[in-house]
Amino acid sequence: MQMCASQIDCAFGITLLRRCYINIQRQKERTNHMNATITSLTTIIFAMFVGVSLSVIARHMRIPPMAPLLLGGVVLGSQFLGIIDTTVLGDGLKVIISLCVAIILFEGGLTLDIAGFKKSGGIITRLLTLGILITWFGTALAVFLIFNYSLSISLLAGSLVIVTGPTVISPLLQRIKVKENLHHILHWESVLIDPVGVFIAILCFEWLSIHGAFWHHFGQFSFRFLIGVCLGFFGGMVISQLLRRKWIPEEQANIFVLVAALLLFGLSEFFAHEAGIMTVVVAGLVLGWRRPERLGHIQQFKSELTELSIAILFILLSANLQMSHFIALGWSGVAVIAIVIFVIRPLNIAVSTLKSSLTLKERLFLSWVAPRGVVAASMASLFALQLSDTQPQTAVFLETFAFAVIAVTVLLQGFLSEYVAAWLDVKAPTQQGWLIVGAHALARKVAEFIQKSGKGRCFLVDTNYDDVLTAKREGLTVLHEDATDLDSFPEHLFPQIGNVLAITGNRTLNANVCEKWQQFVPKERLFRWSSRREPKAHKKRAGIVIWSDVRPDVASANLLDREAVIIKTRIERIQEKMIPGTVPLLSYQESHLMPHSFSWSGEGDALLFQPLTLHLPFFLLLENILSLQVNSYSTLIETVLEHARQTHPELPFEKTRALLLEQEHYFPTTLGHGVAIPHAHCADLKEPVCIIVRVPSGINMHAYDGEFSRLFFILLSPPADPETHLVLLADIARIASDVEKVRKLIELKSPHDVANFLMGIKSPQS
Repeated sequence: MQMCASQIDCAFGITLLRRCYINIQRQKERTNHMNATITSLTTIIFAMFVGVSLSVIARHMRIPPMAPLLLGGVVLGSQFLGIIDTTVLGDGLKVIISLCVAIILFEGGLTLDIAGFKKSGGIITRLLTLGILITWFGTALAVFLIFNYSLSISLLAGSLVIVTGPTVISPLLQRIKVKENLHHILHWESVLIDPVGVFIAILCFEWLSIHGAFWHHFGQFSFRFLIGVCLGFFGGMVISQLLRRKWIPEEQANIFVLVAALLLFGLSEFFAHEAGIMTVVVAGLVLGWRRPERLGHIQQFKSELTELSIAILFILLSANLQMSHFIALGWSGVAVIAIVIFVIRPLNIAVSTLKSSLTLKERLFLSWVAPRGVVAASMASLFALQLSDTQPQTAVFLETFAFAVIAVTVLLQGFLSEYVAAWLDVKAPTQQGWLIVGAHALARKVAEFIQKSGKGRCFLVDTNYDDVLTAKREGLTVLHEDATDLDSFPEHLFPQIGNVLAITGNRTLNANVCEKWQQFVPKERLFRWSSRREPKAHKKRAGIVIWSDVRPDVASANLLDREAVIIKTRIERIQEKMIPGTVPLLSYQESHLMPHSFSWSGEGDALLFQPLTLHLPFFLLLENILSLQVNSYSTLIETVLEHARQTHPELPFEKTRALLLEQEHYFPTTLGHGVAIPHAHCADLKEPVCIIVRVPSGINMHAYDGEFSRLFFILLSPPADPETHLVLLADIARIASDVEKVRKLIELKSPHDVANFLMGIKSPQS
């Protein structure tokens, strides 16, 4: 019995120990699993945060974001700090790469402009056919001859550097702003070359890693292409229709389009591996072409997701890189990269632009710009992962070679392209067009002044249909649209607009307009009206505040009611003669048109807003206030015109003399109370000229009241400014109706006294 009991106790102890051991092992597994989960989570989080932070820093420094992203990934990777470990992600890394690439290329398709393809379609088509073959076979030949790799590996290496990609081209083009045709060529090439390049790379990879006839692999290539185009076109049309019919609520449009694009990507991958890339590009292209409502919001949302995707991918992919592998490429690697940049790309452009209208400088610039981006990096990393077990040396070479080309092209072309563009003189000319938000009376006068200055075409936009019709009748270009809804604007207008003038009576709307347009117009060319009591929150918003002393809608009403006037004058004539209440609107000096920072020095034209008062002193020079002893009207005119030649040499003497004498014969200009106002239009003048002549003895002008004329206001105005001419005539008529004012003007002794007296006359409203 004792033996049996001890055996039982022993068996029980062994069982207990076994259970404890099993529990400990399970706990270790849970801990390891938890640690792996935490490591995966921290890897992704660090990649996101560091990637976005480096992108923000790059934008502030105005440098290509790929440069700090590549460096950041290497530093945080296994070779240095070891914070980011992509091995813990396992197959999840492939999923992340696929989803990020899908988002990036869908956004690229959205931004394609069909009008741009129509302008340079032949060149773009040749770049995507002959150009691809030249880059592919040329790079493969260089690798084959210099590195002595097999033909299949050389072709695979060449296929990895076919793609340029919108991830590097788009920021580059936004920064350096080249001519429109070059912009379209490079952007279309970068977006459409990605799926084609990926298909070719997969074709080469399958040929290398999977045994089978070449025609079988080519059939797979064709099937991917067919699935991608068909499913992408169909999916893009469906998404567009759903948005057009407003079956998707506005607040959910962005996320719906995102998941719909990813669904199309997943369906294509189900039918044919890697067909999803072509699908999302075509779907994005169709959606951008159909232009449904809220497309601008969708593009903005996708642009932000694209920036996040680029940041994550470059950090994760570059974290695996080893500096020793790059050093191992040696001078052979330098030679191949130099051939890719300085031989193969120029040959590609030379063939693709043959017999085109591009200039030599434009072709040289296209030859220079071909930075590789995240798609090339993604494909190289994926192929390296799949070949690492069976062909580790090949895997290392492919990844290192692709990233070396990416790093050199991004750094070299990213930093130097702006200087190359300036040296080759292919930068886009400064956009001089003006978008004027508001079509009221004040806005129309401003538009006329700008267009007559020759500094750009004006486009007025307003939701007030009556103001729009009035502007059209006056011959102005006007749109009946909401200035904050950029989706409704004709695409061809965006490249023409370099200035925005938001002058509605709603300061919040004006600020919103500037916020919307700052993505197209430099911040120093955004102007908006706001009152002096602007909220603090508004002061930090986009747009330079102008004309705070005059509310645009009130000013327009005053203009229509003839309680105010818009006057164009020469700056050098008005330095010390500003009438109280005058608000400077625009100045045109030294070929610069400015709605603020008004300078009264130098020469130029000015546009002024003035409440209705006596405007006569504004156009009256002291030397043009005369006292004469003459006994005939003809002698008076001849004497006055001879005098006027001194201050206005452009004045045609004989023509003006004949015009004034003839006018007096047929249409007498006497007003009574001894006042006469001989006046005429003179095309040679740039602004009105007023000459006051006092004749104490008087001249018999056969006035209706029988009095001799002793006070003459001789007014000569350019025919292009009839409004000012009428305002000045009204001023003179107001003076002539007051006997005391007429008597005072005749009796005053000096020109200074006359000018001061006129300046002191108040308007009826005051």
